[in-house]
Amino acid sequence: MAAAVNRLRDVNAHSLRLRLLPQKEAMSGYSPELPQDVLMGIFALLEVPDLVRAGSVCSSWRASYISLRNIGGYKQAQTPCLLYTSELAGENVACLYSLVEKREYKLTLPDPPIRSRYIIGSSHGWIITADERSELHIVNPITGEQMSLPTVTTIEQVKPLYNDAGVVHGYEYSWYSGRHVYSSPSTFSLGLLRKYLFNKAFLSSDPSSGDYFVVLIHNPRAQLSFARAGDDKWTWLPPHANYTDCLFEDGMLYALTSFGEVHAFDLSAPTVTQKLVVGKVKTYIEEIMYFARAPCGDLLQIWRSSITNLDDDVDKTDGDVVQFELDKDEDDLEEGSHHGYWMAGDGLESGSNKDDDDLETESHCDSLVQYTNMIEVFKVDFYANKLVDIGNLGNNVLFLGHNQSLCLNADAYPQLKSNHVYFTDDDSLYLFGWKQNSRDIGVFNLGGDSIELIVSPELWSNWPAPVWVIPNPRKMILASHN
Repeated sequence: MAAAVNRLRDVNAHSLRLRLLPQKEAMSGYSPELPQDVLMGIFALLEVPDLVRAGSVCSSWRASYISLRNIGGYKQAQTPCLLYTSELAGENVACLYSLVEKREYKLTLPDPPIRSRYIIGSSHGWIITADERSELHIVNPITGEQMSLPTVTTIEQVKPLYNDAGVVHGYEYSWYSGRHVYSSPSTFSLGLLRKYLFNKAFLSSDPSSGDYFVVLIHNPRAQLSFARAGDDKWTWLPPHANYTDCLFEDGMLYALTSFGEVHAFDLSAPTVTQKLVVGKVKTYIEEIMYFARAPCGDLLQIWRSSITNLDDDVDKTDGDVVQFELDKDEDDLEEGSHHGYWMAGDGLESGSNKDDDDLETESHCDSLVQYTNMIEVFKVDFYANKLVDIGNLGNNVLFLGHNQSLCLNADAYPQLKSNHVYFTDDDSLYLFGWKQNSRDIGVFNLGGDSIELIVSPELWSNWPAPVWVIPNPRKMILASHN
């Protein structure tokens, strides 16, 4: 078996076929027949690019590949890839950069064109996108499958506006949360709403299985809404706000706020329940906050600081241990930054009918560049009620950005660098406000606080912003979506 796997991995980087047979036999069309269960056992150990190539060798290999893909039976831990677009590739083409092979693949995706969409999330091999009508879709870049999510007009703060013909031509957007009204309603065009409304999205599980939740962090003030597979509307989760990251574990949704709080939600209950799991760890919003479960079981909080080429580099964090409390309310605390928030009047007058592609938040800031300057990792100590700065990740690696936050063990991913953080842009104000500006992408070395490039020269367009994706070749169970 090991020899067969090694032969499968002997790939010509410039060919779509595996070099498994002598040239004379390959030209004659001859291939040794192996039982399908043996082939599937070998294929299950391949990274997705090799798996796809194997499926193109001959009809019997293709059949084994399809069977494996349909049952999701591959065992190899798939290394995250960077998904992006390129002007030269075409409007419907997404590019996938493999960190394992250090090469690019091109994937044709269904309409609407990927270059016209916002990418607001990535989970379980699927990306969540917002089209030019601000409607949401989930897409599997590997299989090309796509599903529409409930219409944006079912989100609590959004109402459709109709023209004389009864066709939706815009939206009324209300600026309120479960606790506050921030401003009077605004009127947005079909394409502009997405710029102000969406922050980040997450999937509870692989949609190929047929049953999943999708959770939105959306404005105003980074609130939560969710939908389950088959729902025709979004369900709002007031009263809290200021959320930055989400993860699903054991059927529960856990959501992290900008103050370090963690709330737990049971979305499957007849009436959604929520409880406080971790109290506040800070009294201001400055860093972008993430959390992830380490392979050893520890819950990690990650704080990411950034500056622009117009800022002074000032480190605002000090100390190894941060205490957290369990009984205060975030509305009593200072909100010291605009990370991830849009308020009425940010670069736009209410009632504007211009589309977002015609607008930039600050037209004179084309030269603005935002970049990561510090990443800190803490372990949540539930018994002592505190965060402990762990200093480094040891043999683990983090993937941060507009994706589901990931903490992986480098032993299972030999091409990745341990104690490093692979990151992409994740500040919604910068992402959506300055769409054409240079993106903040790299590899942060926690051992030396240095940053390396993913690849040079950069291969991607600045918009849509690149995002991490774990390739998922599994096809949907179509009966589950009827």
